[in-house]
Amino acid sequence: MRFISCKLLFGSTMALVPLLAEAAPLCAVQPASADLPSAAPPNTIVSYPAANESVGLVLISPAEANQVPALQHIQTSGAHLYELGEIHGLRSVFAVAGKNFQVFYLSPDGQVAIRGIAQDASGKNLTRDQVARVPGAIPTAVLSGEPRSSFIAPQGVGPVVAHVPSTSPLEAVQATTYGTQGRDDAPRLWVFADPQCSFSRRAMQQLQPSIASGRLQVAVIPVSLLDHEDQGLSTARAEAMLGLPREQMVAAWAGNQLAGPVEAGAVASLQANMMAADRIGLVGTPTFIWRKADGSEGRADGIPADLEAMVASASR
Repeated sequence: MRFISCKLLFGSTMALVPLLAEAAPLCAVQPASADLPSAAPPNTIVSYPAANESVGLVLISPAEANQVPALQHIQTSGAHLYELGEIHGLRSVFAVAGKNFQVFYLSPDGQVAIRGIAQDASGKNLTRDQVARVPGAIPTAVLSGEPRSSFIAPQGVGPVVAHVPSTSPLEAVQATTYGTQGRDDAPRLWVFADPQCSFSRRAMQQLQPSIASGRLQVAVIPVSLLDHEDQGLSTARAEAMLGLPREQMVAAWAGNQLAGPVEAGAVASLQANMMAADRIGLVGTPTFIWRKADGSEGRADGIPADLEAMVASASR
C-alpha cells in the first residue's frame, strides 16, 4: 500500500463521509509515503514523528488493528497506528511509517479507510487541528539557522530574506508575487496554486464564469509542492510563472506555456511565496483566502464542496 499526497474521495466512498467532514480535493504540501524516502538538501533538518517515538496518542495494538479490516490493510505497510479520536461520527487514525505519516478516517463498519484532509462547511481544516498536538506532525525544518516549515529551498539557492506578515493570511498573501485574472475593480480571491496540481487547475476552470462576469478577480500565488512527484517540474513551472508580468502569469499557466529560461529574481520570488505559505500553515493547493463582507477573513483548503458559497462570500 502507498500513502499518496493528492487526496480525493471517489464516488464509492463519498457517501460514507458527512458533509461537514469530507476530504478536500487538494495536492498536499509534501509526500506522506511509507515507501518513498524524504529528500532534503544539505544543512536542512526535517522533523517528523518517528514510529519509535511517542506521539502523545494511544497506540492501537496489532491485535486490535487486525480486528478491523481497513486498519489491518494499513498495518500491512508497516505503519504504527494511533487513535486520534472521533470527528463527525468517523473514527480518526494517525498512521506513522518510518518518518512519514497519514491521517485516515474509518467508515462505521470498519471496511473503508479514507485518507485525506477533513474540513468543515466553512473550510476550516479539522485534520490540522487534530494532529497539531502531536509533536512533529506539523513538519518543521531548520534551514540556514532559521526555523521553517517542511518547504525545501532548491539546492544551491541561499536563504532569501522576505518580510512576510504573520498577523493574518490576507496580510501574508499581499506580500507575495502573484498573477491576476479578472477585472481590477472586482473583489479579489487569492489562491495558492502549484502549477502541476490538477486540483489547482480544476479550481481555476470552475472559477472562470465568475471571473468572466466580473464577480471576482483571482490572484494566483505560484508555489511548488509536487517536485517529489514530477522530478522538479513544479519548481520549474512556478519559477517560469513568476518570471512573467503579473497580467500574463495565469494565461501562460492555463495555456501550458511555462517553458524557457527562468528570469532573474523568479527563484527568490518563489522562496518568498513559500515563506508566506509557511506563515499561514498551508497544507496543500489550491488554498483560497478572501475578505468577507463583514471584514473577517475567509479561508478554504482545497476546492470547497460549495464553490458558489465561497464565490458569493468573496464577491460581496
